[in-house]
Amino acid sequence: MKGIFRKFNMLPGKKKAAIVTAAVMTLTLAAVIPVYAWFYNQRKAAELYKVEFPNSLYLNAAHREDRMYFNLNAVSQYKMDPITNSPLHDEFGKLIPTNSQKYVFTVSGSNTQSYKLQLAHTNNNQFTYTIYPAEESTTPGTDDKTVVYPMHAGSHNENTVFDPGSDNETGPIYYIQGDTPLSGSYKNNESDAPILAKDDDSYYIENYDTLTNVEENDIPSYWQSETIEFIWDLNKKFCHYYILEVTWDLRGDNIFENKETDMVYITASR
Repeated sequence: MKGIFRKFNMLPGKKKAAIVTAAVMTLTLAAVIPVYAWFYNQRKAAELYKVEFPNSLYLNAAHREDRMYFNLNAVSQYKMDPITNSPLHDEFGKLIPTNSQKYVFTVSGSNTQSYKLQLAHTNNNQFTYTIYPAEESTTPGTDDKTVVYPMHAGSHNENTVFDPGSDNETGPIYYIQGDTPLSGSYKNNESDAPILAKDDDSYYIENYDTLTNVEENDIPSYWQSETIEFIWDLNKKFCHYYILEVTWDLRGDNIFENKETDMVYITASR
């Protein structure tokens, strides 16, 4: 080893520099090649993994139609024709009173197996809001739990897990309301069928902190379902139907008070 260093010291400066450079490059390659091989193998392994699409969750009108068709519009004290949106009459030509109105909506998605529904509404009117599971059908049911939904041409392609077969359907679609409401509870109210939100406990404080000059009828109500778990189809997709039922009391000779509009919000979250 000493002889090698003695010969190295006797070499001209340029040759010494060339030898040192070559030695450094050799050591560098010896370190880089294993590292590169590790990264290459990791990349090849990653390419073998199945690429998962991001999970998605959509809330639409019935039959997976655009959200614009989930229109609560004005609540009528009389039964309405769902197709023509005109009041119905009995055999004597009189308007048929009612104390409820129903609206169908859809929750669809992919790559997720659970979600919760939230309902928030103001309390200007003495309405009770209830959400029921529903089933889509091509024929009506035999009782008052059937909701008729008219088809809207060219309305299927926005924000939904699309079903190609739905484009082939024409005419009205029927939805059969389930017997049991969706399980859930109000988060800031005294009961599961509230009129006014609480104004004297921690729920009120969460909404308005220390403010006290708040009209109790303006306090919104917040309802949330229990976790809805399910098994998706072979394509990891799902589509669930629901009916929002708005009910009220018939007073006196079916007199319906005209009041300010309630604001109603429905959301779905993973």
